[in-house]
Amino acid sequence: MDLSKYTGIRGDHGDPRVNAVVLENSTYSRSIYREGTVDYVFFDMAVALQKDTAEYLYSEHTPLEQPYAPGTRIYLENLTKRVLAGCESDRDKAVALVDWVKNLRNNYLTGYEHDAFHGGAEEEVIRKGSDMCNEMARVMIVMSQIAGIPSRYIGHMTPVDYDNPRSGTGHGVCELYVSGAWAYFDIRGRFFEKPDGRLATAWDLVSDPSLVETSPVGLRRHWDARSTVEGAMKLYAPGTAHIVVNYMVADHATCDYSWVYPSKSLWHEAREKARRIRTTLHRDLLPQPVVR
Repeated sequence: MDLSKYTGIRGDHGDPRVNAVVLENSTYSRSIYREGTVDYVFFDMAVALQKDTAEYLYSEHTPLEQPYAPGTRIYLENLTKRVLAGCESDRDKAVALVDWVKNLRNNYLTGYEHDAFHGGAEEEVIRKGSDMCNEMARVMIVMSQIAGIPSRYIGHMTPVDYDNPRSGTGHGVCELYVSGAWAYFDIRGRFFEKPDGRLATAWDLVSDPSLVETSPVGLRRHWDARSTVEGAMKLYAPGTAHIVVNYMVADHATCDYSWVYPSKSLWHEAREKARRIRTTLHRDLLPQPVVR
């Protein structure tokens, strides 16, 4: 399948309003990173997860051979062994990884209110105690591949409310190939089961957000303290966009992991770039800010 029309920040998500959300949110989110760095180029690599692409994305798009050369990332290799000690099945390993990754900020960050920098290789993301979902997802993806479990990045983009300074751009999570199928794992500790007991995929949740509510309540013990049913369901609501990115541990040497030091002005500039798109290019597509 030729995915070119579905790829990148101007990819086709099947609805002009959703395409508008993707352009705004991609502009906003990647503006806090240096151009060319791994978190920036994710948006160029992103493929729209929608009805026209779903079948291909869940069959052929992501290679299940994701080799790791032992000894090339020894810190992560040793850490993965420690986190997965005693786990037998791939599902047990996936759950152990998500339980560990969700606590990065609590386990590694001391003395700082916010991340010391944006970006960095996965080893650095861990040691800074990142709370940035896309960076945490990278950590889980790479550790999964080191453990022999195929994995990939999933992004959800929700419309920004520019009159609400706390309104975000969405959320970054993972899918891992477990028990012969892709399974959704949110770095906030969320994963869901379908009525037949199989783990839900991102596309399952987009197609039927009620799975958040009907999934066994006992799985919520893995959720971090900030997670709510309402908050989870917003990620899969109509009008949101969903992307898939293939990210491989073997490509580490070709990626740029340069740091960017955060500041209020950096975040403000990023938000204003997206806001200007809303009030000009998207003035007839999406709700306009009350304060222009």
